[in-house]
Amino acid sequence: MTEPVAVPADPVYLVDDDTALRHELADALEEAGYAVQGFSSGEAFLEVEGGLAPGCVVLDLTMPGMNGMQVHTALVDRKSRHVVVMLTGTGSIATAVAALRTGVVDFVEKPVELDTLKACIEIAQVRRMTVAATREKLAAARERFAPLTPRELEVVYGMMLGQSAKMTARRLDLSFRTVESYRANLMVKLGVRTLAEVVRMAIEAEIAPTGPVLED
Repeated sequence: MTEPVAVPADPVYLVDDDTALRHELADALEEAGYAVQGFSSGEAFLEVEGGLAPGCVVLDLTMPGMNGMQVHTALVDRKSRHVVVMLTGTGSIATAVAALRTGVVDFVEKPVELDTLKACIEIAQVRRMTVAATREKLAAARERFAPLTPRELEVVYGMMLGQSAKMTARRLDLSFRTVESYRANLMVKLGVRTLAEVVRMAIEAEIAPTGPVLED
């Protein structure tokens, strides 16, 4: 029987101004098999964040300078691929709800129990891998539309809006035969045989149709 392949743990980035706690958590997590890097402030972490491998940021809410929510907001603005678990000794329910709504994976109160933190980090890893897989799938779907010309994409938009070839021709001020030719060419480029397949692929690629639906 084949043994299951273990998924490598994401790196963990501990961002907390409490030096003693940061070292304590780092030692415990490293003993549990995680690669850990510590930062004494949100500013120090953000300075190098872009060059770090995607991982789980264990982020203290209350710190001098930038607090945890401000650091998390900066990560969101940068479209960072890290995921965040927030630590707090003073967090309110309202703060926790706000953090979770903006994408924080979990909110852990101090004093932190190691098993609780490890469970949150594991959940964060699954979240990050799921998001990464979704991004890759979207990128691959969009890549299939890269060979299409702008005019062919306009014809795709017409398909997504449920327009007939005649309706699309009216919208683009083209002849019916020209639109039919565009449809045939783009289907060859996409490697599909039916209009339904074109629409399905366009939805997967999150291509947004524009313009009003015209009446026959």
